[in-house]
Amino acid sequence: MACLFTLSALPSGSPPSARADARSDRTAGRAGDPAECVTDDWRRAARSRRAGGLTHAAEPGAPGPDETARMSADLRRRLGEEGGASRVPATGEIVVPLWVHVIKDGALGLPDPGVKRQVDTLNAAYGGKMGGVDTGVRFVLQGITHTDRRDWFREPLANEEAMKTALRKGGAETLNLYIAQLGELVLGYATYPYWYQGEPAMDGVVIDWRSVPGGPLRNFDKGYTAVHEIGHWLGLLHTFENGCTPPGDAVDDTPPESMPTTGCPPRKDSCPLPEEDPIHNFMDYAQDRCMTHFTAGQALRMRQMWNVYRQQKVPLA
Repeated sequence: MACLFTLSALPSGSPPSARADARSDRTAGRAGDPAECVTDDWRRAARSRRAGGLTHAAEPGAPGPDETARMSADLRRRLGEEGGASRVPATGEIVVPLWVHVIKDGALGLPDPGVKRQVDTLNAAYGGKMGGVDTGVRFVLQGITHTDRRDWFREPLANEEAMKTALRKGGAETLNLYIAQLGELVLGYATYPYWYQGEPAMDGVVIDWRSVPGGPLRNFDKGYTAVHEIGHWLGLLHTFENGCTPPGDAVDDTPPESMPTTGCPPRKDSCPLPEEDPIHNFMDYAQDRCMTHFTAGQALRMRQMWNVYRQQKVPLA
């Protein structure tokens, strides 16, 4: 699953020029023009693709090392203030209100039964039903919107601001999932919780309709593109973040790996450490058949991110 994810807005504390650069990077990162993308993920993906090893393309606008370091530092700072870490509950459910926005081009696009399959898959994956831990995250569908617009369907990244401005519902706690058709090999992208304050209207996840459970996208047809992208929306980094160099993905129980996983190898060990690469983790880039779990450390990071950046401030309507 891999290179599928991550849009971005920068936090309000970032200079306006940085937020403008982020928008430019998203536009440059549209599928079919990876050479214009400036992130390390794109460069790694391009090299892998030329070598014949890539099965999908990197997420447009994925944050680079400096931005991921800022996100982690801000989380640590906020958790350290007034005993914030101790206020994060270790157990209990995180209920995420979910709005699904189905974009179509006439008859082409996701039928409504596919939405239910995707929501069921999200709850199974985050509930530990495929393996790993139960993260405690649950998704409750609030509604489905339907939009028939060829330009939004075919070019959701190029039309992102107009699409999200028209359709987005709720606040920081509400997941808006946009389902359209992305370009060649790009499966999806997402924003991070740290960016919500700076550009709340851009918050959300976009996936290719062909990647839902039972979809026609070979090797990515189990619905794990959305699982991965929503992991970013909940604050998780890629397991290959920073390669073999600490802090990696800022989660203690995910072994480091020097590069994304492609395909579904029997094993992979790319760093000079005792543990093998986490090729079955939802936050790597393997094919859907290879993915099975989140870890306890990832569950804790999602809970911390939720408590600091997304926790619901008002009761559900």
